[in-house]
Amino acid sequence: MNQPMIFSAASLQPAPRNAQPAIRNLALDGLRGIAVLAVLVYHFWPAILPGGFLGVDLFFTLSGFLITGGLLRSMEGGRFPDLRSFWLRRARRLLPAMILVLVGSTALALIAVEHLPAGLRWQWVGAVTYTSNWMQISHGNSYFSSMEPAYFQHFWSLAVEEQFYFLWPMMLWAMFVLLHRRGALLWAILVLAATSAASMAWGFDASTDSSMLYFGTWTHGFGLLLGAAGAVACAEQRAVLHGGSEQARKLVQSLQILTFSCVLVAFAVIPDTSAAAYQGGMALFCVLATALILTLGRPGTWGYTLLSQKYLRWLGNRSYGLYLWHWPLLILAKTVFPPQAETAAILCVIPLTFAAAQLSWRFVEQPFLQRGFKLTLTGWANRIAGRSRQVWNGATGSFGAVISLLVLVMVPFCAVSVLLASPPESQLEQQLDLAQSVLEEQSKVQIVPEEDPQTTDDAQHDQPTRQQTKAEPASGEFTGLDITALGDSVMLASSQQMLKKLPGISIHASVGAQIWDAPTRLRELKKAGKLRKVVVLGLGTNGDLPDGTIDEIRGIIGAQRELLLITAYAPRQWISDVNDTLRAAADADSKTHIVDWAAAAPNIDDMARDHIHPGPHGSAAYGKLLVDTVRKL
Repeated sequence: MNQPMIFSAASLQPAPRNAQPAIRNLALDGLRGIAVLAVLVYHFWPAILPGGFLGVDLFFTLSGFLITGGLLRSMEGGRFPDLRSFWLRRARRLLPAMILVLVGSTALALIAVEHLPAGLRWQWVGAVTYTSNWMQISHGNSYFSSMEPAYFQHFWSLAVEEQFYFLWPMMLWAMFVLLHRRGALLWAILVLAATSAASMAWGFDASTDSSMLYFGTWTHGFGLLLGAAGAVACAEQRAVLHGGSEQARKLVQSLQILTFSCVLVAFAVIPDTSAAAYQGGMALFCVLATALILTLGRPGTWGYTLLSQKYLRWLGNRSYGLYLWHWPLLILAKTVFPPQAETAAILCVIPLTFAAAQLSWRFVEQPFLQRGFKLTLTGWANRIAGRSRQVWNGATGSFGAVISLLVLVMVPFCAVSVLLASPPESQLEQQLDLAQSVLEEQSKVQIVPEEDPQTTDDAQHDQPTRQQTKAEPASGEFTGLDITALGDSVMLASSQQMLKKLPGISIHASVGAQIWDAPTRLRELKKAGKLRKVVVLGLGTNGDLPDGTIDEIRGIIGAQRELLLITAYAPRQWISDVNDTLRAAADADSKTHIVDWAAAAPNIDDMARDHIHPGPHGSAAYGKLLVDTVRKL
């Protein structure tokens, strides 16, 4: 580890985009195939593979390893890396397929003309400048709980990688010159990786959305850095991992089985929003992925043979196109198909994704990789000119030329039309903004609460807030004037119906509200004298329910108040646990009751495309459920 920094051409596998076919590591192509499959399954069926998001971290680790290996070879003999050639190769590999997806999928959005994707213009800016991750952070987008995910949300990872490609060659050269020794360089990169992972762990807060940490270049850069460290360590470990002895082969086989098994288990068991994922889980996964990559440089081993299978290499070679195409096609299908036909939507998307990726690989990616920009674009221009002359001259059999020219013109035209028509906010976001405004106006007409000496509690019982206008009773003993409701965006979407069916109700609902924030909010309302006889909680959509939270809430509101718990409905893994806890609390206390939205929501026919937020009919059903429960108190 203290020898001079000399890297032989054979010591590292080349990056796939710089690859020489004779020395290409076929097993790494197969590993990319595993990574893209994990991401696809995670996005199509998140409940089946909750840790499939780690496929992106596997991509990061592979990229860091392969890119750094190529850069180190280019710096042999102390040479400064040829940055122009390096960045040109990156552009040839990344830009053509990305532009095809941007234009093509934007044009396809016309299929959902009544529900065009929102915010496309800023998403395009983020895509072409490779700043999508920071754009999404600035717009407050959530990767894990977005109401309506961005059409090009998945471009965040391309942005992180491209920012790495831009900065890393110069950083690596600086460390190369300053440290002089391979061991020192390895330790420097490991320190950077550890600092990146620590910044994610330190910044994690279970009570807030973690998308900023997930999207962040620095906080999520440890996979790229660990892969880079693996590239530096590769030459040092060749004697162990690439030696010819039977003992070395058995050691490599054992490491492959262990690390590959751990990678697969991580895909299956690490939830995307868990503390474990952020506080070391993702970083540990990247360590395992790096160890696996280091063992795959030896042909003939079990892992190399498995991952070199033709079908996995086929997936790996087309992984970029598969990744680019699957997300906008999935979002578009979920917009066009009704919520009840989600499975049909996914089954349509899968073959379309593979077909689009194959066409992109065959007609766009390979030509640019093999021939470069100038020759490929010149060839395309010549073919377009030839077909144009064929149509102009009315040549026999020119129908195909006419169709191809129309497509060439109409697709960009449709894309521009969609870009210009794309609203800044989705319909759901507009609905929630309007509801928030209505609630703010409603809160302004409330006056100082009246004292009611008839009402007592074992704690000081704060009285209901009255309004200037008298409300008709909803039913039975309690009216809207007796109810305080706390909720998340689902309640917010239904708030106008709640105000209509329970006039005078005090609603405190907001996007992203968490159930563990309820105790603090209830204490504030109680201290201000605004906590009424009936407390309604419509929370649980955005996160799991910490132990003891319901007991704490029950203690805050006192024994005499009625507590109504609205069950949560969302395609998220913690929902069933939250609802089980809510139902158990209602069974254990006569003053705690269930409003079973989870049972009613599957039958609603106008849910938003996120399958969480109700439309007008669903909002009416939400309000009716609450009224019916209040009537029974």
